[in-house]
Amino acid sequence: MRKSALVTALLAIVLSCSFVISSQPAFAKRWTVTQRIDKLNSEIDEGRKANELTTKQVETLKKDVADIKARIAKMKAKNGEKLSVPDTKKLHDDMTDLSVKIVRMRLNNVYSD
Repeated sequence: MRKSALVTALLAIVLSCSFVISSQPAFAKRWTVTQRIDKLNSEIDEGRKANELTTKQVETLKKDVADIKARIAKMKAKNGEKLSVPDTKKLHDDMTDLSVKIVRMRLNNVYSD
C-alpha cells in the first residue's frame, strides 16, 4: 500500500513537471514591431560580418528594412502615432517574409558550390 502511494505521488510529480515544461512556449517573449525590425537589421549586419551576405545583398535587405520602416511611419501617422492591430499583423507578416529571405540568402551563400 505504501509503495503504490509513493508511485502515485511520483507519477503526479512527473506529470506536473511535464505540464509546466510543455507550457513554456506560452510564456515566450512577444516582440514589438520596433524590436523585431531592429533584430532583423542586426541579423543583416551579422551576416555581412560573417561573410554570409554580399554587399549587394546587404543593400537589398537594408532597402527592404527601410521600406518597412517607412510603412510603419506612414501607418502611425494615419492612426495618431499608434499602430492598429491589423497594421501590426501586416507588418509582422512582412517581417517574417524578410526574416526568411535573410536566412535563405545567408544559407545559400554558405552552402552554394
